[in-house]
Amino acid sequence: MSGPLRFRDAAGVAIRKLSVWTGATEALIATSPTVTSGTGAPSATEPNGSIYLRTNGTALSTLYARVGGAWTTPSPVSSLSAEITANGSAQSTAHGLGSTPSLVYAIPSNLTGGPFVVTYGTHTSTDAVVTVTTGEKYRIVAFK
Repeated sequence: MSGPLRFRDAAGVAIRKLSVWTGATEALIATSPTVTSGTGAPSATEPNGSIYLRTNGTALSTLYARVGGAWTTPSPVSSLSAEITANGSAQSTAHGLGSTPSLVYAIPSNLTGGPFVVTYGTHTSTDAVVTVTTGEKYRIVAFK
């Protein structure tokens, strides 16, 4: 068989929910964590430890976890920005980490052939701050 493996229930409906058994009996399936996906934020009441993959969210809000009876979005530990064109002055780029990053890199993505000079500023809980040579293109990678 080639291609992805597909599962269907007895009625021929594709299975979109995966349960992780936490014991030896099938009766425990009702309290075992699940892995599901869909568009929009999760709304189903699932057991704690369940994971939901949002298929239409932004890069920073596609994973949810069920903790303490509520769906939460775990904080990311790193982020990658879109391509930025430098203007030679300090530029702030949102990183979405929720706290000041411990490490930031400006990575060249499309160089003009001249020097790529980076000066790192004081990063905040919302933005990475860098000054890069005018006209150079780069991306910001930030780590918690």
